[in-house]
Amino acid sequence: MKNISRFFLLIPIILILNLIWEFSHSSLYIDLSGISPIPHLFLASFTDILIILGIFLIVSLKNKNINWINTPTRKDYLIVVLLGLIISATIEIINLNLGRWKYTRLMPTIFGIGISPLIQLAATAILSLLIIKKIN
Repeated sequence: MKNISRFFLLIPIILILNLIWEFSHSSLYIDLSGISPIPHLFLASFTDILIILGIFLIVSLKNKNINWINTPTRKDYLIVVLLGLIISATIEIINLNLGRWKYTRLMPTIFGIGISPLIQLAATAILSLLIIKKIN
């Protein structure tokens, strides 16, 4: 039961990390979605929670348990990073092509994808795992 509660404790940690990321990096975007900026950033952060929890569930299925969040292995971290990068790149490519947003000239890019959004899911997922490990 403790592992399940630790898993759910990740939710506010992931939310806080992604709210900080979204708000601090929002000036790198031109939002064309028509959604007001603050609600849009909160919506994006809640979506980030779902995506990261989905990544963690995939790793749990690979490990056949949820205990891995207590002591992630290098392979677990690698899977989290790779899935985070793949999902981020996919989200960016789709939304850029649909015209939901574009980047300001300040956004550094690689292959046309913003570096900030590319690393966000992987970085905030890893940070949340490191924080939860410190909480007893």
